Amino acid sequence: MEQVIGHADLRRELAALAASPEPPHALLFAGPESTGRTALARYLAMLLNCEALHPPPAAGASLFGDALPPAASAPGEPCGACRACRLILEGAHPDVITVAPGDTLCRPREGESHPAHPDSADIRICQVRGITELVARYPFEARTRVILIDPADRLALYAAPALLKTLEEPPGHTVFVLVTAAPDRLLETIISRCRRIDVRPVARAEIEAGLLARGVEPRIAAEAAAAARGRPGRALAFVADPDLMGQRGRILERCAQVAASTIPARFDYARTLAERWRGDQAALRFELECWEAFWEERLRRAAASGAREELAGPLEALRAIAAAREHLLANVQARPAFDLMLLRFPRVTLDPSTEEELPAHA
Repeated sequence: MEQVIGHADLRRELAALAASPEPPHALLFAGPESTGRTALARYLAMLLNCEALHPPPAAGASLFGDALPPAASAPGEPCGACRACRLILEGAHPDVITVAPGDTLCRPREGESHPAHPDSADIRICQVRGITELVARYPFEARTRVILIDPADRLALYAAPALLKTLEEPPGHTVFVLVTAAPDRLLETIISRCRRIDVRPVARAEIEAGLLARGVEPRIAAEAAAAARGRPGRALAFVADPDLMGQRGRILERCAQVAASTIPARFDYARTLAERWRGDQAALRFELECWEAFWEERLRRAAASGAREELAGPLEALRAIAAAREHLLANVQARPAFDLMLLRFPRVTLDPSTEEELPAHA
């Protein structure tokens, strides 16, 4: 079974990088959410540590320095079955570590009063301090330790410069992978020290084929691939949670009703979005994806009908969604961000036979 859906060109590029005598010490995976950035990062970790590609040292050999086996002489696929590959796929490898907002690897200064922050929205300097301490030590069992920073655009004000020091003088046994949907929010000095990998949406046919290869029923695979809009991770989520597809349908119905509603009704909807954003940002990001799908469909219909005058509205709506997402990433207050987005949406006319009163939002 392939570990990554689609991205054959990127898999070949990563295999070549991993097999090179001096693979890059830091990579930046930039692209929309759920397009496969994290899966590609795990794939890279497997390429660097797969026992089929890098046989372990002979019995009695030292685990340090020149005793390590050289990199594979030619690009190859990780086996997916050895201990290293299995642990990486399960997210349980002790040397493949994801650092995200919260308190992973948190290392307060000695004597510092430092309350726990599991719900932090940012990757803090105390976590970068923990990364620095960790990479100074040799990996527990891996040939190459992989530190995955996701999302890298959530590095806090002082955390990013602190990480830069480690990226400037990286240890030879560690590779950093930074994942982001907003590379323009990273320090230019960090970007310049990374090999950039642009992760783009995947063709629907490739996503469907990837789901079928995982044993998904053909009808479900086709529906999930169509609804995923080029995002394999979202397609896998639809398959894993059938209720999510139904939720998507309900949100799209709500989108039509909101787009046909009055300004006061839109402000009411913006208020509920802002309240929900404070409690469940992942759900609101999914709702924004549904809004994009709603306007993209109207854009396709306008283009197919040749009604050029009807293209401007959906295009403006898509720009408004992108702007709202940028505002939310920049920690702009959610209410004005959603207000502005909804005010920029054109008003649509529903078929009178299907028009309903705008429902309340949970």
